[in-house]
Amino acid sequence: MSRFRTVLVAVALGVCIPLAAVGVAVVVHPALGNAESSQTVSGPRAGTSVVTIGDSIMAGYGLDDTTKAWPALLARKDHVRVTNLGCSGGGFLTVGDCGTDFAGLIAQARAAHPSIVIVQSTDNDIGNSAASIETATRATLRALHAALPKAEIVALNTLWDQPTAAPPEIAQGTASIRRSVRAVGGTFVSIGQPLRGHRTLLQADSEHPTVAGQRVLLDRVLRDVRRAGVRL
Repeated sequence: MSRFRTVLVAVALGVCIPLAAVGVAVVVHPALGNAESSQTVSGPRAGTSVVTIGDSIMAGYGLDDTTKAWPALLARKDHVRVTNLGCSGGGFLTVGDCGTDFAGLIAQARAAHPSIVIVQSTDNDIGNSAASIETATRATLRALHAALPKAEIVALNTLWDQPTAAPPEIAQGTASIRRSVRAVGGTFVSIGQPLRGHRTLLQADSEHPTVAGQRVLLDRVLRDVRRAGVRL
């Protein structure tokens, strides 16, 4: 997600349980740099392996501890191992802080040997034409499927938490990833806009979730992904 819009809001944080208290291990992969590196987080009985690909919301941008982003919270479940490839500023067309676009993360996704890959569309491709968003999204999902033919690919809709009306690229991104994931036999899941209009769940930029907001995202992702028949 873009990081440069600022609207002052009140932030309400819940009580956080230290990772050490739940036996979670974190391994940071230096290939993406210190600020936005991927994180492999696993519980004591890791089983299902998940890779997540997305933007700064998924990366946990703005949090004092990026292991509080929703993919890392997912990994606290004993049976789930998560490699979070969230890339701040990145998109299907846009190169992010990790030095690449989403397609450039596929090699790292493959190296994690996931059984499930969750990819989320992004507002970082705003400013590009509908045709170019469609083409890049389709190419990335095809390449991901080719690299991981046995993995289940799940695509999530674009999030828009800003108080202003969403630009047309938001709907375009969602439509493109829906068509693209279905074309490779994957599953599209709309989690709606669970944070929009909830100031206490957003940081001061009215865009990136607080820790409480990340928990809400995890609950919505789990609920809607399971409703779609995907087992996490």
